[in-house]
Amino acid sequence: MNRVLKATALALAGLLVVSVSTLAWYGFSAPPLQHLSLPPGLLDETSPAGQQRLAHATDRADYAELARDFVAQARRGFCGVATGTIVTNAALHPPTPVTQTSFFTPEAAAVRSELAVTFGGMNLAQFGGLVRAHGLHVDVVHAADSNLTAFRRVADAVLSESAVYLVVNYDRKALHQVGGGHISPVAAYDRASDSFLILDVAAQKYPFTWVPAAALWQAMSGIDKGSGLTRGFALIRAAAAP
Repeated sequence: MNRVLKATALALAGLLVVSVSTLAWYGFSAPPLQHLSLPPGLLDETSPAGQQRLAHATDRADYAELARDFVAQARRGFCGVATGTIVTNAALHPPTPVTQTSFFTPEAAAVRSELAVTFGGMNLAQFGGLVRAHGLHVDVVHAADSNLTAFRRVADAVLSESAVYLVVNYDRKALHQVGGGHISPVAAYDRASDSFLILDVAAQKYPFTWVPAAALWQAMSGIDKGSGLTRGFALIRAAAAP
């Protein structure tokens, strides 16, 4: 009997080690290259039609800076980290650029730790807190507290003005994409097509993508199960000098 119990204990211990190792590998490894096709209604920014739309978009003041500082997410749960890194570098132009590793300063880690983000991601409010920890001014707006008309008006103004950045938190499933909740910066708005250009930080999965405003709003309006609140957007800029 003792031999059976010992063998069972060893097997369970081995299973636990394998499970923990697999979980650690999944959380800390880089996302795999997939290059998925966009569903109907979404437009690849690198396509001829996507480039033409960008050329005619009047509201693209942030595009150059965001594209210059763009980084793809380094881990599966790091969409908010990559986005925070991009907007922090674009807004502050620090002498030493922020990376997805250095993003977790003691102040940022007090909001949500690197380990918690690695295995659980972040919600919109936590994203706002992490970016504020880097000295930026952040306004977080949940979709339940706004509407498509107001979002379009605010986004139109922000994207026509440099040094103010728009970030969206949305559910990929609502856009018929693979995945769940996601965070990425928005670089342009095209009035003629009423669509927004998302610089998707999951670059291994999807390209920079033009998304119709109504579809994006719907994707931002779902409930984030982690917070119990709707998703939404954040407006970010360098904090005013005291």
